[in-house]
Parts: sequence; C-alpha cells; structure tokens
Amino acid sequence: MSTKDGGHGADGYASWYREEERHLTARLTHLSTDARTTLAALTAVRLLPRFHRFHAETGKGDPDVLAKALDDVWNRLEEGTPVAFPTYQACFDQLSLVGDSSGPLAEIAWYSAAAVTNACHVSVNGGIREALHCLRYGRESALLVSGYSASAPTCPRRHDALLQEEIRRQMIDLDAVAA
Repeated sequence: MSTKDGGHGADGYASWYREEERHLTARLTHLSTDARTTLAALTAVRLLPRFHRFHAETGKGDPDVLAKALDDVWNRLEEGTPVAFPTYQACFDQLSLVGDSSGPLAEIAWYSAAAVTNACHVSVNGGIREALHCLRYGRESALLVSGYSASAPTCPRRHDALLQEEIRRQMIDLDAVAA
C-alpha cells in the first residue's frame, strides 16, 4: 500500500487501514444501492465545507456546482430522478480545477470534490467501490485537516482525533442506512 493510502507507520496504520477497508467493504456489499448512495452523500456533505474554504481562500472552483450535484443525488433518492450527465461532468471539472492547485488546502478540496463525484457515481451505478472511496476520502481529508500528510508515514495517524470522529460518524451513518 502506498504512503498516500496509509503508509507504514510504527503504529501499524497500514495494516489497520487495510483491515478497516475490508470490514467496510463487507458491510457495503450487503447494502442496497439507495443505502450506499445515502452513505456516500452523507460523507460528501460533511466534506463540502472544506471545498467552500478552498474556494474562499483561492477563488478557484465553484462549490455551488458540487452542492447542486448533491441536491441531484438527494433528489434521486427521494424522487427517483436520475443524476444528469452534465451534473456528473461538472463535478469532474471541479476535480480538474482543484487538481491544478497544490498544497494541503487543495488536497482537502480534492477529497471534497471526489466525494461528491463518487456520490453521483454511486447514485447512478450503485457501486460498492465508489461508496468505499467516499468513506476513504472522508478519512483522508480528516487526516489532512489535522496536519498529517503522506510524507509523514511514522506518525500515529490512526489515533488522530479528527480521524476517529470521522470514523465514528461513518459508523453511525452506516448503521442507520443498514437498519
């Protein structure tokens, strides 16, 4: 596993991370498409303020595009209206805009845009992998907000308070959609 996906820190983060993902994948497998979509959207909603911050500080990106995409995901869940391809494409455009920037704030914004994009994808295709990616983006974003980076593989990341809070919220959401 690359350091971007977990590193090989002294605290066993990489092995813990792989086990977490196996556990999440097993749980996601048993969920309906609507439940996976809801879980992905809930995670993306938590990350959207981080994209707003990136936009406020850099003037780049358009958080309204991502907010509209999430509205479309919720409408798909509530009314059955599909997420339109132009909405999905607009999310990819936001990813590209953020990808042209550098620094921790841009990385955090990338995770936000990627979570929204994947929530759209889950709503269209019901993918387990994309739902898992949304959860991963929530966790990785929490670590970046805490100041951890892929270049610091020996820090005790799995015990980080923001990471643990994001995991707790994900588990609450997962339990709720599984009920």
